Amino acid sequence: MTRPASFLHTTFRGAARPPRPRRTRPMLLALALWLACLGAWLPVHAEPLPAMQRVPVVAPEPHIFKGFVQENLQWLQRPGIVDAQGRYPMANAIPAGEYAPQSFARELFERADLTAFPSMILPTDGKPTYSTWGVRYQAEEPYTLFVEDKPWDQNLQIGLTIPLMASLDWDGNGVRDWLFGCRILFYKPYLSLGSFLLVLNPQPTGPLDVRLVRVSYRQPDDTRKVTTYFGTAARDYLFTVMRDRLPAIYPGWTPPARAEDLPWRDAPGMEGVGYVEHVDEGKK
Repeated sequence: MTRPASFLHTTFRGAARPPRPRRTRPMLLALALWLACLGAWLPVHAEPLPAMQRVPVVAPEPHIFKGFVQENLQWLQRPGIVDAQGRYPMANAIPAGEYAPQSFARELFERADLTAFPSMILPTDGKPTYSTWGVRYQAEEPYTLFVEDKPWDQNLQIGLTIPLMASLDWDGNGVRDWLFGCRILFYKPYLSLGSFLLVLNPQPTGPLDVRLVRVSYRQPDDTRKVTTYFGTAARDYLFTVMRDRLPAIYPGWTPPARAEDLPWRDAPGMEGVGYVEHVDEGKK
């Protein structure tokens, strides 16, 4: 099949000449062929699939994911991962024919695009991934990645623990996505944050499109009190953390003037959405 761009150019170059009646039928056939090819090349923007028609959720720890769903039902209903009754399809393994890496941790380490989301590990020119940034690979295979800005004996200041929560179809397009938890730990002074990273439509090669969808903070004097920032509110909160803490860790780095200047892509279902929830787990 001829690529649409070249076929389009050829078709309209011929159509620009004076019309000749005896060529009407061939030209109509050519136009029909081009439209058929164009339909095959352009993506189909269909409505997201209902939860029970999506690819089945595969979780390393199904019982943990079940509890996670029960605690976050409203949040997961927004993109349609679970239905109104909290149901979702499940499987023990990724079905044959779908992309299933041998190591989710290794894939994230080598291919996560740090220029696409506000990671505490700041990318530089030519170093857009954890692996090119220079940190050593540490993992609990095949699901959990550990990232540290420096070795323990060299004044370690930032540590990330990134376990795979589940592989699922977040946006309902029929392609399996990856949902990771991400604990962000600052050592000096101490600060611990919990967040979630979504890897959208991962393919066997190329950069991984990572979206940060939410971040949580527990009060140090009362860990039962949790503040959770969703969507652009998570971006705004992380902006304050990066502005206040990273210049001391990365000498010479100047934070952007506004939260909107951080690298950011909305997660599907969270476009333009930003809100904050305050929960006292002691009152549940």
